[in-house]
Amino acid sequence: MKKRLAAIILAASMTISLCACGGKGSEDAESSNEIELTVMHNFTEEDRATNNQGDAHLTMGEAWEKEHPDIKVVSQAMSHDDFSTKIQAQAAVNELPDIFMVKGSWMDNFIDNDLLAPVNEYLDQYEHKDDYKPGVFDAATRDGKIYGMTGQLALSTVVFYNEELWKSIGYDTFPDNWEDIYQASEKFLEKGIPLFGLGNQDKWPAESYIFSGIGDLHTGPEWTESIIKNDGKAKFTDQTFVDALDHFQKMANEKLFNEDFNTINDAQGFELYGQKKVAAIIDASWGLGNIAAFDEEVLKNTKVAMLPNLDGSEQKNITGGCGWFWCVNKKLTGDKLKAAMDYIIYLNGYEMAEYAMKEYGLVTPMNVDDSGLAGQSQLVKDFIALTKDKNIVPIYDLQMNAAVIETMNSGLQELLNGTKKPQDLAQEIQAEQDNIKK
Repeated sequence: MKKRLAAIILAASMTISLCACGGKGSEDAESSNEIELTVMHNFTEEDRATNNQGDAHLTMGEAWEKEHPDIKVVSQAMSHDDFSTKIQAQAAVNELPDIFMVKGSWMDNFIDNDLLAPVNEYLDQYEHKDDYKPGVFDAATRDGKIYGMTGQLALSTVVFYNEELWKSIGYDTFPDNWEDIYQASEKFLEKGIPLFGLGNQDKWPAESYIFSGIGDLHTGPEWTESIIKNDGKAKFTDQTFVDALDHFQKMANEKLFNEDFNTINDAQGFELYGQKKVAAIIDASWGLGNIAAFDEEVLKNTKVAMLPNLDGSEQKNITGGCGWFWCVNKKLTGDKLKAAMDYIIYLNGYEMAEYAMKEYGLVTPMNVDDSGLAGQSQLVKDFIALTKDKNIVPIYDLQMNAAVIETMNSGLQELLNGTKKPQDLAQEIQAEQDNIKK
């Protein structure tokens, strides 16, 4: 019997027109001399100017194509949300493209349904295999087999704040304790400026950017690891997690966010920061690209900080992980399979990491020479320095079960609106967690 994948996304598969990019198309391509690879991803040309990670991947893809003129790459790029819906719908009917991206939290479903080709044989032959950082393949590994490559190491729950605005209310730096955060919020509200910008229309930003970090403040990383393993030791109904939900709701109740946070999208939420309509934004490493696209004054005045621990002590943890993996359709064979593996390893290999580091100062899954940072903005240098020695704790939606995350993210919208109690949401999430092994 098919696992939970089909059940989770049945509705999506019924409403979307699918193209049979795998299966039959693969057979036709192999009958000719030219190999054709269909590649589906969420890096669009429209977002390239502000999406550093996207530009890096597109650049590497273009370089690979130039080196392989005998292989035709048919790229299917779409927005994050459109991609998420379509790729899962295609997975439900096993009509996937040759190469595609899979979110870390989806990996179990894709693996359970035997949709992915393991990369071990090809990765073992890669000269830079030992340069990958420990743990970067964890979310894509099952029983020793690795089912995807990643060139993205996301670091989240980082505070970007406008130094000029904060000095206007008497703060030289972002507060190192929560009492001062709430007091600063009151001062900003007197000026008609919310403290944090948030665009949570699509449900995931609140959890991915903020709540994962808030959760870790209360539960600690061991709790998160237990939840990911679903070993029964940790539960969402544990008081520490309920306290985290209560903390997050209090932030909304105390008006730390813009009032329309659930009706505007992620880009609109970030734009509030660029327009100085909010004093700060809690975001991820790709926020550097967004800020660089604003005017020079905003870039110059932007500083970075971490949300403080509950006791005001130094923050040593940061939420992060490899969010997306480039995967190959299990149906591929022969030269087409080899070409697809070569493509995803190159796209997520040493050249990619080196380019992303030197061009954008991005933290990557590989250990590369960081001497190229000299030409980066002060903000990039500050970000690297701030996050360099932190312990990485998994962002919830990168490794937790997809159905659990869907329940959590939808519930967080209600929690922040004040229409759902922390205890009730905790029970709902735990009920979904209990269903995983059924």
